[in-house]
Amino acid sequence: MQPKTKEVLVLRANGMQSKQIAPKLNIHRRTVEWHLKNARDELGAKNTVHAVAIAMRDGLILTGEICCIMILCWSGLVGGDDMRRGPVARNTSRTARREFIV
Repeated sequence: MQPKTKEVLVLRANGMQSKQIAPKLNIHRRTVEWHLKNARDELGAKNTVHAVAIAMRDGLILTGEICCIMILCWSGLVGGDDMRRGPVARNTSRTARREFIV
């Protein structure tokens, strides 16, 4: 991965948007998007969050380079459950689950 592409990916991992990254690196917003696309393509990722996760897993991005805490919750890296909806009580009725959530 090119150094500039990694730098853009790290800034995105820290929560910056393309319009914020561009002036920081003195490049155009479209160039930021181009670097992100290259990172996704090179890592075989479905989206930018997936690219960040793969880069962290492979040691391309170190945890010290990211200032925020990331919880990566999709079935491809965590397991078979869809973690976006939160925990669901198993083997209970719909009414019991509703009472459990409240």
